[in-house]
Amino acid sequence: MIKMKYKEVNKLAYDGNARGFELRSFDYLRNYILEDANLFVDTLQGPNVIDIGSGPGRDSVFLAENNLKPLCFDISLEMIKLCRDKGLETVVGDLEMMPFSESSFDGAWAYTSLLHVPKIIFPSILQGIKRILKPNGLFYLGMKEGDFEGFISRNITPQCKTQRFYSLYKEDELKDILSEDFDILHNSKVVLGDSTFLNYLLKGKGFG
Repeated sequence: MIKMKYKEVNKLAYDGNARGFELRSFDYLRNYILEDANLFVDTLQGPNVIDIGSGPGRDSVFLAENNLKPLCFDISLEMIKLCRDKGLETVVGDLEMMPFSESSFDGAWAYTSLLHVPKIIFPSILQGIKRILKPNGLFYLGMKEGDFEGFISRNITPQCKTQRFYSLYKEDELKDILSEDFDILHNSKVVLGDSTFLNYLLKGKGFG
């Protein structure tokens, strides 16, 4: 039931409140993970990057400013429209069925987007990302620490509350899952209030 419903609920939340999410968003990348982002940019061996669950394109703007060619990929058409307004290349699509050929990208970026998928399908999503990366491709992932899976209602603005699906992971639990398909090249943490974000720079196993 969760597997069937999570996409519908998340898409409804983002389509219905895209502008609110964008207005509430701040430059998290430059404020909290700039060192990691620069490491990702500097280590890439090509310019083509997919921003998975791009939202309004906040992080893709940074990637484009650093001479990369980001592709915003999101299930929410309204979020994709905001990316297009910024002049970014876009594709509307589903994480479970990414419409890209094998070895299409030099890098993949997914910051706090994969925390919105059920744990039961998370490994298959990772395998799909590995498939579309080139042999020397890099994957930067941001997740949230915790021990929870389910639907949470939160205020986007004081007047607007919306429901989304979340999967939170213990650090060791997440590392074990990632290590099935990826080597961890670098990891970091960001603590904001009572939230801890777990960040990883990854390279597919067997890619040398």
